[in-house]
Amino acid sequence: MKQKVLQMMFAVLVCAGAQAQVNTGSNGSDGAFNPTTNIVISMADHPTGIYQYTSVNISNGVTVTFIPNANNTPVYWIVQNSVTISGSVNVSGQSVVGSQAQGGLGGPGGYRGGDGGNGSSSQPTSGQGPGGGMAGNSGSYTYGNIFLIPLLGGSGGSGGNWNSYNGTSGQGGGGGGGAILIAASNVITISGSINAGAGVEGTWGSGGAVRLVASQIYGNGSISAYGPNSGRVRFDTYDNEFSGNVNGQFTSGFQPIIIPSSGQLPQLTVTSVGGVPVSASPTGVLSTPDAVLSAQQNNPIPIVVSCANLPLNTQITVSVTPANGSPVSATGYNTTGTQSSSTATISIVIPRGGGLIYATAATSN
Repeated sequence: MKQKVLQMMFAVLVCAGAQAQVNTGSNGSDGAFNPTTNIVISMADHPTGIYQYTSVNISNGVTVTFIPNANNTPVYWIVQNSVTISGSVNVSGQSVVGSQAQGGLGGPGGYRGGDGGNGSSSQPTSGQGPGGGMAGNSGSYTYGNIFLIPLLGGSGGSGGNWNSYNGTSGQGGGGGGGAILIAASNVITISGSINAGAGVEGTWGSGGAVRLVASQIYGNGSISAYGPNSGRVRFDTYDNEFSGNVNGQFTSGFQPIIIPSSGQLPQLTVTSVGGVPVSASPTGVLSTPDAVLSAQQNNPIPIVVSCANLPLNTQITVSVTPANGSPVSATGYNTTGTQSSSTATISIVIPRGGGLIYATAATSN
């Protein structure tokens, strides 16, 4: 059996039959990408993050970095022919320098670190993202699914506490590692490096994500999604001949979905907590809570989860990671509605204070 894991607000793949040859569907509109010197790619003119190249060749000694677009999408390189990376492709989270109180930015598709505290005037803020570190902690756990569909970057680390001994502000948290998909109709060869690691210093962010899709994958380079909570690395290929170093939670196999069509895949959304509607665009950040409950609210508290494209009577787990204390979870089922649109109401004892609430489900085929 194959396990498919769904994350709150995120969809996962539905496996399809393998093809004899990878066909990325790239139209080649961005031409060949063959930089000969270090280059910083501003993604502002690619709001979806999708680049459709004819071929890619990153020479030895050349480093490619990115400025995220306004939507903070991952990087998607969809390539008609082959990809050769002898240099470096870097979507890492931003590290914090010295006594910098502002959190580091995430790589493309990753999340910002929290800001450091400044005594009584301001408390440290949590890192952003689904696994953002609570006050004083690094990005707290690895999320998403092994197939990297959808492609998710890492969460930010929390800002540090004010230093009462010398009166200095707390250090900002490291940014979460970004996320990149490289899909080639022919061969991907990595003798250089791909880095989607977390930003360091203070409290680290979480590692990001790297997914490679090709008929064959070769090379002896390095691929990293490193962090205290490692990110994910996924190879989808018929022939994995890569002999280099992989740092991150690694899986391989083959499934042909490269970028899934919007609205067709399973999705979970936490829509209310204790009768209080959740923001339509949740941030997962304690300083700007997505739902605020009355102090008189009694446990257990009902959590309503809206489900799309999920079979009825699927077991759904609601988990709470509190700002203080140990995580708790409870399970229930989506018994109301249809496969295309259903709901589950799950009661859970939530510790007092803020925290992150998320929902997961697992089905098998």
